Amino acid sequence: MDPLSLAGELSTLGLVPVLLWMHIKSESRQDRQEDKLEEQRKESEQRFEAMARGWQKQLDAMVEKQEFRENEIRNRWSAIVEKLESQKAAQGDKIIEEMKALSNRVEDVVRFISRPSGR
Repeated sequence: MDPLSLAGELSTLGLVPVLLWMHIKSESRQDRQEDKLEEQRKESEQRFEAMARGWQKQLDAMVEKQEFRENEIRNRWSAIVEKLESQKAAQGDKIIEEMKALSNRVEDVVRFISRPSGR
């Protein structure tokens, strides 16, 4: 074999391990980058879930507050309606009593007028 061809083959053989080493290094770097991206994705997902839980808590608090306000308004409205109904019933009873009293007075006046004048 020719010494130049032997030197060329040796240099090619020396290049193969370097190329293998470079390939392994690039694969490990790519794996580290993929791991880092996956970790960042998980962190981002956790932050989003934490935000969503916070928003849900705020929404639940707002709904509870609104329901409490609605119940207060409903209770006030019921109290007003009950008061008006009792006033209406009392007023109706009062009118009936006044009408009976007037009816009795009219009957007294009619009896007074219809009685004989000699007495």
